[in-house]
Amino acid sequence: MSKKVLILSGSPRRGGNSDLLCDEFLRGAAESGNQAEKIFLRDKKVAPCNACYFCRDNGGKCAISDDMTEILDKMQAADVIVMASPVYF
Repeated sequence: MSKKVLILSGSPRRGGNSDLLCDEFLRGAAESGNQAEKIFLRDKKVAPCNACYFCRDNGGKCAISDDMTEILDKMQAADVIVMASPVYF
């Protein structure tokens, strides 16, 4: 049975190691018959939470109008979520 796979690439560089791993996971998921999508987070506008609690009183809807609304909708619809982020030290 096909699954919806959402891949969130937190790499700051397109084509960086974490982003390449996301591409390979995407390829493998698609080749296995799944519906896969990758979101390159650097291309999105996402503001930080300002702890206003609007979401608490409005069914989870955020007061901030940015790309996070679209991302959250896709996360809720996904059967599998993959998150990748580089670790620097």
